[in-house]
Amino acid sequence: MKRPPYLIRIHINNRNHNINLWLPLFIILPIIFILLLILTPLILVAAVVLWHSGWGRPLLMTAPATLGCLYALRGLEVDFKQNEERVYISIR
Repeated sequence: MKRPPYLIRIHINNRNHNINLWLPLFIILPIIFILLLILTPLILVAAVVLWHSGWGRPLLMTAPATLGCLYALRGLEVDFKQNEERVYISIR
């Protein structure tokens, strides 16, 4: 079973600044899930209204697709270097 990422580390380093941020996603994700739960009736009504135009099914599949993309981000590391500047992003 895939688990969602729980932490994002962003490290920005250049000549003038050295910024290191740790963003805990395990605090933010429950808030996102609660908002998704609140918006579910509106999404269902919009899907029923748009079903005949062909947009209903894709609208219903957006939430599972978004969660799948979010879960797939676990383990992503991005490292940019240019001259004396460096940006490092790690999602765990």
